[in-house]
Amino acid sequence: MSKKMKFGSFGALAVLLVGVIVYFSITGIDAQEVDMSAQQEKISEYANPEVFVTAHELKDLMEDESQDVVVIGTMDERGGAIPGSFEVWRPDYSGTESYPYGGMANTKEEMEDLLSSFGVEEDTTIVTYAANDQHDSARVFWQLKMMGHEDVRFLDGGINVWIGEGFETGDAMEPGDRPETEYTAPDFNEEAFNASLDTMIEAADSEDYLVLDTRGLDEEEGNTTLSGAYGPGKIQDSLFIEYSKATAEDGTIKSMDELEELYGDVIAGDQTVISYCQSGVRSAYTWLVLTHAMGYDNAKNYDGSWIEWSYHAYEDGNQDVIDRTENGDF
Repeated sequence: MSKKMKFGSFGALAVLLVGVIVYFSITGIDAQEVDMSAQQEKISEYANPEVFVTAHELKDLMEDESQDVVVIGTMDERGGAIPGSFEVWRPDYSGTESYPYGGMANTKEEMEDLLSSFGVEEDTTIVTYAANDQHDSARVFWQLKMMGHEDVRFLDGGINVWIGEGFETGDAMEPGDRPETEYTAPDFNEEAFNASLDTMIEAADSEDYLVLDTRGLDEEEGNTTLSGAYGPGKIQDSLFIEYSKATAEDGTIKSMDELEELYGDVIAGDQTVISYCQSGVRSAYTWLVLTHAMGYDNAKNYDGSWIEWSYHAYEDGNQDVIDRTENGDF
């Protein structure tokens, strides 16, 4: 190779590197390079491998004109989306005014309106993705499955691996860019996916349930109360396994062997496992891992999570909740 060619290659690489540094300093999105072959092999070992897609698989799916695909990014105005995807954030899919506290999943009717604005039909393939932490993508995934939508998929590693593969980002689509529909939930089933407050009170006293606290350690120990909650504490006898323990260093979900090492010794086959966090977002990620990666059928997410529980302990004075709260400050 001539010196001129070497200099040209080095110059192009330098320009690309500078561009990446500038882009990520602006957006706060970290690029993640993933061995796609290893990722596909890992996914193939999951209980429901069809649920998880790689960046290349998503790109191929979006470019296949024979496929009806809607891609939804759960992005907090980070800047730059997967071209052709819609962008939502928590006020779009949670925080319904049906409750005196925030964080709860939108109602069936509110979700139907949102999906109608994206042009979703009953047989549309929906793919969710997020940036950096993947829990918001899992939360929307959980809500879509609760609606009874059949074909919902999860981009393993989110937009971070998309960018790491060198794929472009751009502006998100707006409602109306696809013909709007009149979407109706095919089989809305809240009871099968969500644990109610009454269920959580029962679960705190019963060996038929395993309650997982997926928050951060300071929250679990009662040293920190995040905004939106009404006081510190944890649900009685809940087992602490932070949601992020299921995530590999590259931001993708860990392998089946690693997940079995994390959860296998604590979950009995006949227990109902309920995960909770602050507002049902991080715990939805744990739910996704347990159900679709590991194949554990008897699992639910506690939508209300610590916001609802602490409201009834500190504001409502519900003695059943107070009696089943550890590390509280009453």
